[in-house]
Amino acid sequence: MTGSILLAMTLAMPAHAATDIGKKACAKEARVLCPAEMKTMSRKKVEACMIAKVEKTSPTCKAAMYRIKAEREQGSRN
Repeated sequence: MTGSILLAMTLAMPAHAATDIGKKACAKEARVLCPAEMKTMSRKKVEACMIAKVEKTSPTCKAAMYRIKAEREQGSRN
């Protein structure tokens, strides 16, 4: 339940605010879950890795990753 509330709150925020929260929430986790991608300094590679491992992330990071995934899917449709 908490994850759904957090996801709804994150989706309701302006994109830049949600991104900032996501960056803060996910930075430490990305270093642990995706060290090779972090070394490349490629945001897209890190995001892709984190989306692939989203179930291992905290609720705040998970919400940010779902938002990023949705934005990517929306962008590929346009």
